Amino acid sequence: MPIKTILLHMANDDAHASRLAVAAALAKRFSAHIQALYIATPVSMPAGATGRAASYGFMAEATAIAHENAERIEQEVRKSLDGLPYDWTVEEGDHVDLLAERAAYADLIVVAQSAAVRAGERVSLHHIPDRLPLETATPVLILPPRQPAAAPIGRHVLIAWKNTRESTRAVRAAMPFLEAAESVTVLTVEPLGQQSREAATLVDWLHRHGIAARPQSVIASGGEVGDMILSCCTDQGADLLVMGAYGHSRLRELVLGGATRTVLDGLALPALLAH
Repeated sequence: MPIKTILLHMANDDAHASRLAVAAALAKRFSAHIQALYIATPVSMPAGATGRAASYGFMAEATAIAHENAERIEQEVRKSLDGLPYDWTVEEGDHVDLLAERAAYADLIVVAQSAAVRAGERVSLHHIPDRLPLETATPVLILPPRQPAAAPIGRHVLIAWKNTRESTRAVRAAMPFLEAAESVTVLTVEPLGQQSREAATLVDWLHRHGIAARPQSVIASGGEVGDMILSCCTDQGADLLVMGAYGHSRLRELVLGGATRTVLDGLALPALLAH
């Protein structure tokens, strides 16, 4: 399905400018409409804030500041999206719930990780990159902290492939990127002593869609699968990772970890996830 509506998460946070720049570039590329949803409720709080009273006081003050900054950020949106079709909405509430509510009317959602949260300086209140792919059928493009505004996305794509419903949905959602990519690598992580044709089979399917992809397999010799995926992204010079999100139950992922969790924790490039 072509990307014609992009749901853009906006907030008074440290990553809103990079999300805006990426959404603007994608809207130009795909001739898409942008739904800019500004959520005034804080996305994080200082790591040192403790206690219900401190949390409530911070939330109230931060929400008021976010409303005060809404006009300034709307001006940033207007300037960045000049000449592009878009709409602007301001809401309060749980970020994931509000985004998921509108996701049915979008083809792609653009969100980002927080550099301050990753550095331990702040605590995430909503865990948007973790939760959102599970709450909607719409693919989610997750940007790493401090994504360069001018950096290309989708020129060199790496697909972390496993024959699952989640991976299949992710690949189909990524077709607009894959069709325009200069290179596409299909990566499978194989158990020690086993070898499959899963990567080659997907490559054959992509070839029939006019996409020149190549297979790559690595052996899971006791290492973390997510780390292997990220390492291959670096080796291949990938600027977009495509993968299914949370193939196991959410509880199992929380207890045992998993490739999705590892990738999100160490993400250094944009990732398109689908569940």
